[in-house]
Amino acid sequence: MTEKDLIKQLKELKTVKPRKDWVLLTKRQILPEEKSASAFPIFQWKLAFVPVISVMTIIGLFGFADNTVPGDFLFPVKKATENAQVGLSTISEKSGVHLRLANRRLEELSAIAEDNKVRSLAPTIKEFQDNINEAVNGLSSTGSADLKDLVAEAQKLEENKQKVESVLGVQIGGETDKLEKQLAGYLIADLEKRTLQEEDQKLLTEAKEYFEQGAYTLALEKLWFLSNQ
Repeated sequence: MTEKDLIKQLKELKTVKPRKDWVLLTKRQILPEEKSASAFPIFQWKLAFVPVISVMTIIGLFGFADNTVPGDFLFPVKKATENAQVGLSTISEKSGVHLRLANRRLEELSAIAEDNKVRSLAPTIKEFQDNINEAVNGLSSTGSADLKDLVAEAQKLEENKQKVESVLGVQIGGETDKLEKQLAGYLIADLEKRTLQEEDQKLLTEAKEYFEQGAYTLALEKLWFLSNQ
């Protein structure tokens, strides 16, 4: 075949039109793909809700975890939240955070006693003791303004501890005496540096007498009143 003949045949192909039945068959084969393509935006719309659903699930998880006690399946989630609170607090605030967590453990112990969850007693008492120890360790780094705020929390702690021990019929330990002793000692030392009025000086003297007798709870009561004058 010469080059001239090839060019002639190519020109004839341009005039060829497909049969109507072939066009219809081809269209039917293409339509399912078009339908799938039209469904793609719906698929994208559903994907857009995946992060929202995940966030809602996490929020619900934390909501359930907030009502758990040590020993429960979801308590580690609650513990992680508490650890984050401690981590985000300043050095001066850490004792206060641990003290509030210790009070939370006492509230949980009350609920455990009411619900008779015996298996949760030991881990909750241990968590309470750990929080008290951490609070004691952080007292030396606590500023004088934060020390005053700790007095009310320490008084609440003592009241809750006595209630829990009376219900359980056992001593739950924890260095609460050491906490009250150090807290009272730091406050007395801070107040001795100040110039006090006669009535305030009398309260400080009474607090020091209780402190020397080992009655740290009573000493803190005087110091709390004096700090909030």
